[in-house]
Amino acid sequence: MCPSKILQPLFPRGNKEAAMRSRFAWLFSLVTALSASSLVRGTSPGEEIRLPIIRDTWVSSHGEEVICNLGGAPRLKLKSYQEMSLVDIDPTPLKGRVIEAAWLHVCLAGRERLWRVTASSISSPWVEGTSPTYRPQEGSSCFAWREYPNIPWAYPGSDLTAVVLGQGGSLWRMADASPPDAEGWQIIPIDPLVVAARVAGISHGILLFDDTGTEWQREGERVEFRLFPNRFVFSRNGPAERAPYLQVRLGPADTVPPPPPTDLKAEAKGLPAGEAYIHWRVPEDPSPGRTIGFFVQVNGKPVPQYLVPVASQPGQQVTMHLRDLNLPLGAKVEVEIRAVDAAGNIGPPARISAVLSEHKVPSLPTLAGWESATFAPPGNPAATVQAQAPLAFQPERLRRVVGELPPIGRAAVAIVDELDKVHPVTGQMIPPQEVDYLLRNHLWDARRRVIALQAARNEFVAFQIVFFGEVRGLRPNVVFDGPARGIRARFGQVWLVNTKEGPLGDPVVPLSGPVDLPITNLGGTAGSVPAIASTLLCELYIPHHIPPGRHSGQLLLRTGSEVLRIDILLTVWNFTLPDYLSFIPEMNCYGLPANERDYYRLAHEHRTVVNRLPYSQRGTVSAGCAPGWDGKQLQWEEWDRRFGPLLDGSAFADLPRRGVPVEVFYLPLHENWPTPIDPHYNGSYWADQAFSAEYRQAFVEVSRQFAEHIEKQGWHDTLFQCFLNNKNYYKRNGWSRGSSPWLFDEPADTQDFWALRFFGEAFHEGCAKAFGSKEPQARLIFRCDISRPQWQRDLLDHVLDYNVVSGGAFRRYHRLVIERKERFGQIMLDYGTTNPVAESNVSPAGWCWDSWTLGSDGIIPWQTIGRAESWKQDDELALFYPGESVGLKGPIPSLRLKAYRRGQQDTEYLTLLAKILNQPRWAVGSMVRRELPTTSAWDTPHGNGEEPAGQIRFRDLRPQQLWQLRLQIARVVDAAGPAPQRRLVDFRPPRRDPSQAAPALASISGPPPGE
Repeated sequence: MCPSKILQPLFPRGNKEAAMRSRFAWLFSLVTALSASSLVRGTSPGEEIRLPIIRDTWVSSHGEEVICNLGGAPRLKLKSYQEMSLVDIDPTPLKGRVIEAAWLHVCLAGRERLWRVTASSISSPWVEGTSPTYRPQEGSSCFAWREYPNIPWAYPGSDLTAVVLGQGGSLWRMADASPPDAEGWQIIPIDPLVVAARVAGISHGILLFDDTGTEWQREGERVEFRLFPNRFVFSRNGPAERAPYLQVRLGPADTVPPPPPTDLKAEAKGLPAGEAYIHWRVPEDPSPGRTIGFFVQVNGKPVPQYLVPVASQPGQQVTMHLRDLNLPLGAKVEVEIRAVDAAGNIGPPARISAVLSEHKVPSLPTLAGWESATFAPPGNPAATVQAQAPLAFQPERLRRVVGELPPIGRAAVAIVDELDKVHPVTGQMIPPQEVDYLLRNHLWDARRRVIALQAARNEFVAFQIVFFGEVRGLRPNVVFDGPARGIRARFGQVWLVNTKEGPLGDPVVPLSGPVDLPITNLGGTAGSVPAIASTLLCELYIPHHIPPGRHSGQLLLRTGSEVLRIDILLTVWNFTLPDYLSFIPEMNCYGLPANERDYYRLAHEHRTVVNRLPYSQRGTVSAGCAPGWDGKQLQWEEWDRRFGPLLDGSAFADLPRRGVPVEVFYLPLHENWPTPIDPHYNGSYWADQAFSAEYRQAFVEVSRQFAEHIEKQGWHDTLFQCFLNNKNYYKRNGWSRGSSPWLFDEPADTQDFWALRFFGEAFHEGCAKAFGSKEPQARLIFRCDISRPQWQRDLLDHVLDYNVVSGGAFRRYHRLVIERKERFGQIMLDYGTTNPVAESNVSPAGWCWDSWTLGSDGIIPWQTIGRAESWKQDDELALFYPGESVGLKGPIPSLRLKAYRRGQQDTEYLTLLAKILNQPRWAVGSMVRRELPTTSAWDTPHGNGEEPAGQIRFRDLRPQQLWQLRLQIARVVDAAGPAPQRRLVDFRPPRRDPSQAAPALASISGPPPGE
């Protein structure tokens, strides 16, 4: 093959001569430099030099300290993820040399020693500053700003975590510091690559991070925790004789630049406007210093280093996401990429022309021009449901409006949305609505006595019937004519619970006969409630076979011989919601009553899924929730009999989504099963050093047997989750009170993430042994619940399948979380807390909308099963009320559970819309968020050192606004008339190879020889 054909793919057409000149120039320099380097290698092997720290600062991620600079402080601080330090050297003496080893010498400035420490490159410039204490300083660096208060570390809204610890073109390694000597000096091994990144110019210093964080001491049952000890070392501003310095052992000289990157490709399909992906392969560098990174220019201007990937192994592909540069949409740009090696040699450029995306986010059609009577009562155009500031509550006006409502018995009747809430004592509405809303709203026209509803096939549509006054022996019913005759209605009485705002409705007790109103059930006991309003919920399920179009029916309210007839205009859309959920509202819980299957069935009917954790914080597996284990073989018979119907779908054969098994299911695998942890745990903070070989092997073997059994049984639709939930702080009241030495749920310190990595690798190793080279149908996945994704690094990239992120962190670090999801094929959900009974029920539905439009695959209220006390007092965690506590059969759903169902169904509309428009998920999300007339905020309380789940809150979001968006989307999907599909989204992460872990430990350990 002639040289020109070899070189041609590396350069744009028309530049062949320039390409040849560049290539031959590089070959000439290679020969010359190799000769020179061979001479140097023979003259000074193992030479060591000492480099002073020329600038340093520490930053804090805690509270208001995020904007403080400490560049003039005499000390540096390392305190887990809360506080960390930045140091820098002059790399000039290291250029042109291979770095064999490096050690950072620091002198303790406090009582706490360093244990394991990470050294990370920093891919962004920074300003040391001069502040001696916590204080904002304009133009200086802090955790929140590269230069306070105007220049972010990377993209707008980013903080320091965007350019360190494996993010934003950075690399890191961790190592154990030497014990302190008599004068308090400690030596931290620094991986040569971290120093080489500074030499190469792709880094601007070294981040020092305390990996150990929280410590504990144990004496028998007594455990003492030391939360985030303050570890201080002297800075360059402290005593000169105690200033930190870097010791470097130099290897051979290397003045040979690496060759240009190869196999350049550009693509922009599906990306936001002005963006593109640029791919290339890491060049093989024949000189001693390997290729470590790249410099990129676009149209002659440098690309910020946080966008440029570091080098992987030679020949492997790396990808740069070209964005944040304010480039014109659809523009053609010239991209130039140069490799740089560990000795700081910069190679010749490879060039490619890239055409940026010109993807425009479409707009939803409005409701203008549609016959209002088709989709809502006449006289109720879309304009009436636009966001407006609600009027202050007017009791006199309410009395007048009630007088205009249709009567039944001694009561007046109004229809409101299932997401509305009417205070039984005052008549006020939550969220606030104008009083005339009771006369006419998006569902209801009182004067015409008409209810207008819209639904797809396989959808539940619901409304509330509000009674102002007294009616005895009420018997409600709904009837339809013609093809819709098969539609059946279900009625429930909304019982009351005490809240800070007085009694409010939440449990929906199914009606089994005539009912007396007003409601006298408060807290499940008979009592006198001075109520002026009582509520029934009417739910209609639209079966798969109902033809699309307009159908007529009636709501019949009977008492004695009196009948109130209210017409129902039902529009059935020309599409069907899938049976398999495209968006998963996972109802997490930690135990279930004896009638557990009833809870699974109730959740299934509400298009949610119960997921019951089968073990406790003590590490005790709930009775029957794990198969028997004799140390060699699992015994399946009883476990299969109990859970098999949930996993093959037979438990749901008579429900609307008939035959669909549970979407998710916790496996009993955790740190205390199948093998008790204590006899095999040696007390190390680092899981890979903490256990006997037998302990890990049992975990691998049981994982293998689970995978084989699930595959054999044909349970191929459920996501079987290996999940470690336990937290070490349960040991505060005694070592045996908690089984985990780490924070598995919501990990904080690096040691916690490291432990998750250990178990994730063991789990996937077992699954790999079960499946071998065969592509499995079973879905066995490793799940982690993460509240601090910004500190996760790349520790879990090779094991994490089901990434559950706290709602607040998901929104704060949205770009990071979605990048991981897309890059590694993760299923991603966000978790939080359901709204209290006293707050708006729009929140659960709005949470579904908000999360879907941000790219989440589902939401998880962290606890959902109520207790006996939940009937008496507002319990935000009670989405399922235990009926037996008040003499009722089976679990009782809440209005808030039904709000989750409404939100889930709405996400199916969104999923169908994306398919109809052939638009990427992000584009549809942007389109919908642009239409939402509200803003959301994640409320996360603080104060106890832990991080509560928090909840989403919306400013002025009301049911009619979601209704309007639903109609706008339905118009588009209805016009397309897609064929029914049982499944729209197939949740199946790629197989994981536990051997493909990103490097984490420094390649050197211990102090320099002789020290």
